[in-house]
Amino acid sequence: MTGPTVLGVGAKGCARQPGSPGTAVAAFLDQSRRELHYLSMSDQLDSAVPELIRLAFATYLERRQAFYANPAVIVRKLLRRDPMIYALRGVGSAEEFVESAFIAHEASSEETMMGNAWQAALAAIAPNSVGGGDLRTEREGTLWIIQVKMSRLQNSGAEAQDLRMLKAKLTAESDHHPGRKNVKAMLGFVRGPFANEWRMHRSKSMANADIDGFQHQYMAGSAFLNWCSADFDQESLFGSLADEIGGVRDAREKCLIEVQRLVSELLTRSNLGADFKDVLRLMATARPAT
Repeated sequence: MTGPTVLGVGAKGCARQPGSPGTAVAAFLDQSRRELHYLSMSDQLDSAVPELIRLAFATYLERRQAFYANPAVIVRKLLRRDPMIYALRGVGSAEEFVESAFIAHEASSEETMMGNAWQAALAAIAPNSVGGGDLRTEREGTLWIIQVKMSRLQNSGAEAQDLRMLKAKLTAESDHHPGRKNVKAMLGFVRGPFANEWRMHRSKSMANADIDGFQHQYMAGSAFLNWCSADFDQESLFGSLADEIGGVRDAREKCLIEVQRLVSELLTRSNLGADFKDVLRLMATARPAT
């Protein structure tokens, strides 16, 4: 069987079309899930993987540029942050506050978007990936429902919540398809030391009694990426996205300058100075972020 052409135009029936780059990338990824079983039976899968991953992260970079295109929205959100964090850190000026709060705000957004990018990439390249908001893939007659996480550096409460979500998804799958016997859960971590083991969760508190005894596969780092057929060269990925990365860097620099200007303008309009105590007064009158 001849698989679809991938590099250059994308999966079969999904050549890049004029219009929104984001729309084209999303269409490519969506089509790739449906066509990947053809690639897995040909010699094209290895060459397709880097392109599919690149497109997933190209989408991430487009979303980052869109994030930085709304400095006024960012200002409103910064002025609703907890002032105690910055006061107890010793922040002394409005400029210092904006820079610190800006970094914290963008980091939170980046973490969410990065998780979505990895999920899209892995869903696109995982053989026999099927629909669903999480990563779901068929392997040798078993449906795996996978919670994709960025790092193993999370507390026990966060892991318990992930396991609770996985258990709920397995229950829902069994309820909708009572005849299906082989459904398993996995916690998959993109980053971290190699890990590949079958675990049974043992709860130490009554709050987590509902997931006591829940069994799941635990994979991290190269074990998880290789299981998802995501063995790729990170440096090559960064090189292929050099233009897009440069665009995000420029958008970020311009956004931060504009946010600084807007905050300064708000302080001036309110007859306030440029110290952090003036920012506190401005924050006290700020409307809730939307």
